[in-house]
Amino acid sequence: MESFSQNVKDQLSAGEIRKKCCRFTDAALTALDENDNNGDALTEIWNKCRCDTCRVVFLRRLFILRGSVTDPGKSFHLDYSFRYPEEAEAVLTILTDMGLDFRPAERKGRYVLYLKDSTAIEDFLVSIGAQNAAFDVMNTKIMNEFRNSVNRQVNCDTANIKKQLATSRKYIEAIIYLTETGKLETLPEELRTTAKLRMEHDQLSLSDLAKLTNPPVTKSGMKHRLEKILSCAEDIRAAEENNRN
Repeated sequence: MESFSQNVKDQLSAGEIRKKCCRFTDAALTALDENDNNGDALTEIWNKCRCDTCRVVFLRRLFILRGSVTDPGKSFHLDYSFRYPEEAEAVLTILTDMGLDFRPAERKGRYVLYLKDSTAIEDFLVSIGAQNAAFDVMNTKIMNEFRNSVNRQVNCDTANIKKQLATSRKYIEAIIYLTETGKLETLPEELRTTAKLRMEHDQLSLSDLAKLTNPPVTKSGMKHRLEKILSCAEDIRAAEENNRN
């Protein structure tokens, strides 16, 4: 199975070059010996480009010969790789003059000019005629952003549920304590009713629980009642502790 990078190169190689000056640029690059230091030759060929299309052909043929792009499903990375630093320096000057923000690096004895920003990779691929590959990068980025958005929402929902359950548990423990000590029946009727609802619907949110009261109360009203129950339980515990001491 061919790599993503090779598929891109195959698509670029299949493109037709119509203008004579562009065919000259393409042929001149193709004729370069990979084993030679072609820094000066690359600059010379670039300087002989007669039109904007020649410049596109230059970047495209150079990518076919010295470039690579990672499958966007794995990571976002596109580069030119050279054996000699003079070649990398010459091409970096050309790319910079074209307004392309390639970064230099040295890896495993090779001199690399690279892009890692997905948008910059998309734009570059479009500029050299690899629209299909650019769409692949764009679609992958959209899918990644969608997955990240879903994951953030799930994490947020999970955190809210955990917080809600922890709060509910706090009130339930207070109600159980009041029941076991026989103090629940001493509370006002509205608090006893609230305690019963909380025990019967231990996983409902405060908003949903408030709607079950008769007459219904607001979320803040429900929270206020439950806080009063909690406060009563804490007061009784404190009094028992003082009596024991």
